[in-house]
Amino acid sequence: MAYKQGRPLIDCYLPFRIASSMTFYSLWPLAHLLNYLIYGIRYEDRKKLAGFSRAILVSNHTTLLDPISVSGAVLPWRTWHTLLEETVETPILGTFVRLLGGVPLPPGRQGLQKMLAICETAFQYRRFIHFYPEGDCYVYNQQIESFKPGAFFIAAELDIPVIPLVSIFSEGPFKAHTWLGRSFPLKTIRILDAVYPSQFIRRDDKGVLCAESIRDFAQAVRRIMQDAIDDRGGSSAFYRGKMERLKGIHY
Repeated sequence: MAYKQGRPLIDCYLPFRIASSMTFYSLWPLAHLLNYLIYGIRYEDRKKLAGFSRAILVSNHTTLLDPISVSGAVLPWRTWHTLLEETVETPILGTFVRLLGGVPLPPGRQGLQKMLAICETAFQYRRFIHFYPEGDCYVYNQQIESFKPGAFFIAAELDIPVIPLVSIFSEGPFKAHTWLGRSFPLKTIRILDAVYPSQFIRRDDKGVLCAESIRDFAQAVRRIMQDAIDDRGGSSAFYRGKMERLKGIHY
């Protein structure tokens, strides 16, 4: 059954959790093979994810296969993947993405509070919750767009680290779109050091988080991720612009 507004954002009943594990682990080898054949996917510094009992993951959103890439980075663990509420409302597709760990993110401040409220339960079953703070997919982009503050607000309220994962693209030995070149870039997922909210967050006299400090937190993480791309010479040769949202899926 597809998610409907007003229902719990995650389903933790035992039958659903069993079905979710069976779906994920049975499909993962094929999904990873597809990701490897298209992008030659590889990972760097996966060991940096070890030792965390709970953390927020953030990454730049550059391809439709990003959820597969992120899932591969955290194996043998699994992560919750936040996505547009409209996507999980779609019949059949909605149930499928929830089985794979999709969590609908309701719009607005109220939606963010709902997400915060279920985090305690979510972390009982998986140690990570993943966000795309750019809010949209920018295909093969290597200049990260401005971040929305939601993921960083949750990290600050829970006082847990944000771990950035960055997609870095390269052309390979030949130039893009040439006879000997590639139609798709080579992709590396690099896991960066955890960033802690205590470095940036301030509260007012009533203990309320200062919105400006959350924005500072978000922008600091964005700069760290951009520096990681620039240091590795991430290629923009394949950049295709912002991906249009698909009718019936994204809205």
